Amino acid sequence: MEVRWENEQLRRRMLALPVFYFFLYMLCFILLEEYVHPRYWISSDLDAYIPFCAPFILPYLAWFPMVAGIFWYFYKKDPESYLYLCRGMLLGLTICLAIYAVFPNGQLLRRPIVGDDLFSEMVRLLRKTDTPTNVCPSIHVFVTVTVALAAARSRAMARQRLLKGALMVLCVLICMSTVFLKQHSIVDVALGTALGLGLDLLLRQRRPESWLLFRLLQPRKGRTALD
Repeated sequence: MEVRWENEQLRRRMLALPVFYFFLYMLCFILLEEYVHPRYWISSDLDAYIPFCAPFILPYLAWFPMVAGIFWYFYKKDPESYLYLCRGMLLGLTICLAIYAVFPNGQLLRRPIVGDDLFSEMVRLLRKTDTPTNVCPSIHVFVTVTVALAAARSRAMARQRLLKGALMVLCVLICMSTVFLKQHSIVDVALGTALGLGLDLLLRQRRPESWLLFRLLQPRKGRTALD
C-alpha cells in the first residue's frame, strides 16, 4: 500500500501534528522535572566499565537536528514513513512520560569533569540544562531506534544509500553517546531500545488507514489520501 498526500488540507494537518505534540510534550516534561522527584535510581554493574568520553557530545547534540530533519525529509518524500514516525513517536513519548510519572527515576553516574577542552566545556553546558532525572527508558535512544527502523524500510531512502548509511552510523553513535557521556545507564539504553522495537512490532500489525488519529485529521470531503 502506498500513502500519498492528495489533499492539501490533510498535508498541512499532518505537518502540524508533531509540532503541536512537541509543545504538549515539552510542557508535560517540564512539569515532571519541576514537581516529580526521583525515587528510583537506575544503574548497572556494566556502567562502571564504560569510560567518560567528552567527544561523544557531538553525536549526542546531533540528535536534535537529525530528528527534525528526518521528519521533514519523510514529510516531503515518503508519507508512509512519515506516518510511521508520527505514530511511533507520539505513542512512545507518551509512554515515557507516563513511566516517569509513576516510576520517577534518575541516575547517579555523573562525575566532575576534569578536562578543559572544548568538548568538556560543551558537556558542562549540557549538564546545566539536562538534569540526571527522568532517564529510564532513554528518550534519546527510543527516538533514535524509531528513526533507524523507519529509515531502514523507507522507499525514498532505498534510492539514497549514502544518506541512509550515514544516518545509520549516526544513530549508532547517538545511542553510544548516551552512556559515554554518562547521561544514561546501559539499563536506560536497553529499555529505550526495547520500547522502540516493541512499538515497531505493534504498529506494523496495523495499516495506516486504521489509525484513529489519522482518520480524525482527514478532511470530511475528499478522504482519498490512501491507495
